[in-house]
Amino acid sequence: MTSGKLCMMACPILEDEMVHNLSSDPEDKRIVLLENGNTETLLPKLEHAGIEYESFPESAFFDDAIPFGDGYNVIIWMMDTGLHEEPENLKQEIRRLLLEADPHVDAVMLYYGLCGNGLLGIDDWARESMTHPVTIIRDAQGRICDDCICVPLDGTDNYLRLLRKYAGIMYLTPAFANGWDEFRKHMSLFKGVDPEDDSMFRMIMDMAGYTKAMKVQTGLGDQEHFQENCEKYAEKYGLKLVELEDGWTSTAAADRSYAAAKASLG
Repeated sequence: MTSGKLCMMACPILEDEMVHNLSSDPEDKRIVLLENGNTETLLPKLEHAGIEYESFPESAFFDDAIPFGDGYNVIIWMMDTGLHEEPENLKQEIRRLLLEADPHVDAVMLYYGLCGNGLLGIDDWARESMTHPVTIIRDAQGRICDDCICVPLDGTDNYLRLLRKYAGIMYLTPAFANGWDEFRKHMSLFKGVDPEDDSMFRMIMDMAGYTKAMKVQTGLGDQEHFQENCEKYAEKYGLKLVELEDGWTSTAAADRSYAAAKASLG
């Protein structure tokens, strides 16, 4: 039986994998959600999955004001999508937040990829700088997944195979399609562009050679609006919408990494 406090630090684009891990794990656990401004898309997914949780302000967690029990406790701490804007900023901020969480947890699970190499070496740094273990999503070969598309493809090899077969395409997972308007504000491709200027976004994508948007069905997240969100995206940017054939995606990387994070609780 698992015991201890596992803190899930998650990017909103990988919150579907986090919800999947929580809902598919049959072990009894107490789930605590830290209230901040990054949970808007997560809340309906927790409700839809039937996941029971308690909400507390972030400050209560860091003040040790949440009465945790002796069993398995999961703390959900959602991160700001804007951390992706600069890999160096992501690196420094995630490290700072990990150090802030370290005295209050027994282990951390990072729902992130390398994200422009911003988190390259995060595991080595954590072993040297932290008291408690940190797990990040890895493929079957033990490599940190590159980004939020690499994760549902179960790693780098399959991701490279996809990129070679389907070049010049924007890939849309359910979370990415649902959160695109927010996420695009922080992409380096669109740095300095007025967030309300759709015509400029469209021109930049055209100049970058994007001609298609691909629906990448992971089976997770907001399935009710997935097709609609993909169609809106493609129409807005003048892209042809295509769909990735079956057999590419799985939850293996997230499942494997979540199991490793639980095991690290000891």
